[in-house]
Amino acid sequence: MSPDRCGAFVAIVGPSGAGKDTLMREAGALLAGRTNIRFARRVVTRPADKTLEDHDTLDDAAFEAAAARGEFCLSWQAHGLSYGLPRLIQDEMCAGCVVVANISRRVIPEATRVFPVTDVIEITAQPEIRAWRLLSRGRETAASVRERISREVACDVPLSVRRFIRIDNSADLSQAARKLAEHLKGS
Repeated sequence: MSPDRCGAFVAIVGPSGAGKDTLMREAGALLAGRTNIRFARRVVTRPADKTLEDHDTLDDAAFEAAAARGEFCLSWQAHGLSYGLPRLIQDEMCAGCVVVANISRRVIPEATRVFPVTDVIEITAQPEIRAWRLLSRGRETAASVRERISREVACDVPLSVRRFIRIDNSADLSQAARKLAEHLKGS
């Protein structure tokens, strides 16, 4: 991809429970009708739950086979699961679209190598709010949520990132969604 002809990749990152997928869904609703902004569907080795995160699902063997066939432009592992972004998003970017995806903070450096124009938006929320959100999902025990909250991962942003912003999603979802939508409109 040539940077002068392509759109941008916007990496949405942040700790579990910060509300990344909810915020993306709300910003997507605000941007309805904007055909140049696309929200990528991840492929995850976990059954889909559209109330929490809308994604495509593959089992471990099918995911490995898809990765071996080169079906993902970016893939990683986190929390015992495999995640991948379909190659299709590179075509969308080459057509001038802004592609938005929730990725792991640990793969930001790889994303900047794959996507010539990359912005990073870190979504944050207060630890007690994140803990409540994680417990509300019902996928983890209170002990595992405490352990996850205590394990902070720094958001190391490479110099090659075009823009980095942070949005606090602790309180007013609509305000945080408006901030995200405004950034995406300007990407």
